[in-house]
Amino acid sequence: MKTKNIMALALLPMMGMLTACSSDNEQTTERVPISLTASTVTITTRAAADTTLNNGYMEAEQAVKVRIRNTGGTSDDWTDYAFTSKAGGTLKAPTPPPFYPLDNTNVDIVAYSPYEAGSTFVVQEDQSNNDNYMASDLLFASKSNQEKTTDAVPLQFEHKMAKVVVNAIASAASGVSKIQAIRLQNVKRQVNFDTETGSVSNAITYGSTTVNIVNDGNTTIAAGAAVIPAQTISGTLLTVVTDIGTATYTIDSKTFSAGKVYRLDIRVGRTSIGGTTAITNWTDTQGAVVSTGDDEVKIFILSSYLWPTWRVPLIMIRVEGGSYNTMAGKSVTGILSDFYISQTEMTNDHWQVVMDIDGLPSGLLNTAPTAPVANVLYNDLMAANTGFIARLNNKLSGQLDGRTFNLPSEAQWEYAARGGKYKESYTYSGSDNIGWVCYYNNTKGPKLVGTEKACNCLGIYDMSGNVWELCRDYWQNSIPTSLGKDYVYTTPGNYVIWRGGGYSSTNASECTVSYRTNDAITAKGADGGFRVVLQ
Repeated sequence: MKTKNIMALALLPMMGMLTACSSDNEQTTERVPISLTASTVTITTRAAADTTLNNGYMEAEQAVKVRIRNTGGTSDDWTDYAFTSKAGGTLKAPTPPPFYPLDNTNVDIVAYSPYEAGSTFVVQEDQSNNDNYMASDLLFASKSNQEKTTDAVPLQFEHKMAKVVVNAIASAASGVSKIQAIRLQNVKRQVNFDTETGSVSNAITYGSTTVNIVNDGNTTIAAGAAVIPAQTISGTLLTVVTDIGTATYTIDSKTFSAGKVYRLDIRVGRTSIGGTTAITNWTDTQGAVVSTGDDEVKIFILSSYLWPTWRVPLIMIRVEGGSYNTMAGKSVTGILSDFYISQTEMTNDHWQVVMDIDGLPSGLLNTAPTAPVANVLYNDLMAANTGFIARLNNKLSGQLDGRTFNLPSEAQWEYAARGGKYKESYTYSGSDNIGWVCYYNNTKGPKLVGTEKACNCLGIYDMSGNVWELCRDYWQNSIPTSLGKDYVYTTPGNYVIWRGGGYSSTNASECTVSYRTNDAITAKGADGGFRVVLQ
């Protein structure tokens, strides 16, 4: 599929073009190819949500049109070249490649994908497959008055469409078993596209106003994304087809802006089938929750913090505070304030960026950038000034609105794993079916975060399985029955708390939301990682 607010399109050096001209300097006979590289996009609200296509790197084997002319030329002077994207973000130039003019005239460069885009651009009606999604995700970059150089010329690509991500969960408790289709409605699919400036304007209706996000599905949890032109939609926004009928979701008016990502996490229950549910109070900074009166029917429109300049975005999911009455399978009462929790476990890439190092902890079984970082000590994370948490707060100082990062308290961890204030009674985080939400009982190492299993109702991944997760509290054998507000056990000790189970867990009970265990503060392992909270 295509799965919260940036794109970091890192296209590594590639060969450029243009015909040679005369020059009277000593390099008149030397033809200099035009090399290009794409730097991080500055649009800070574009994100990889549940899908990662065209986030971070352009997908491999995509045709990219690069147009070049001498600076000062007219619209008739562009020469077009077909580049091909390769794995890791590189672009392969055609043969022969383009060159700078020999007379040292500066050049203008524009680049866009898909290659076939013209003065009018239409997003695909069925974006449930990768090819149609990428054919709809219009990317554009330009560089004016570029002088001849042997260095790679940086281009900044932008997403020219808005991205809408939908996660739908069938509420079996209220009679819905399967999600079969997810469709955006009332979408104007055609725009004017200026291939010289990248300007996109005048969204109009083209054929069907439906855009398919998921089609021909039959799963309990369905997720996908679609890109649409910037526009305002009123009335019916979304339909979700289930095994017992169709749920319709409406909105008074919502403006979708280019470069931004909009996410809806929907739990579909019986009371929404055959009728309409209104989505209200949806702004770009505040999530909205809509209830039809059936506790099993909720819509979660999430607000999140996102730091997009990193190779792997750090996405923080808002968890609305509230009371709880259970912890670790016992009757325990307490209250939590609102907080944010990372959508996934911290990754190898997060580790390198925050710690300012190229290396990784030893002994990892999966060293991919988006695999969970593991084999770290509690003190590696919590040490004053030098630990991961301190470095993370310092690195993002000034962007936190007075909040600070930390490891989750044990209370925060279990509260988020259980779905926050919605207090789900599932055995595992998001489901009673361990196979849907938990990767465990495997000796090959962890999977890439947020890719192997479904999220819970808050949009949080891998709180059951993948890697064990450290909590902030020191271990205590017996949890008090009344914890008060925002409880953390801070009395130093020799043991710390691990939650959630991991890929190496052979016993499913270790992956439940209620299971807790401890290990020495000096212990670490290839199956032990962590996530962070912001409060």
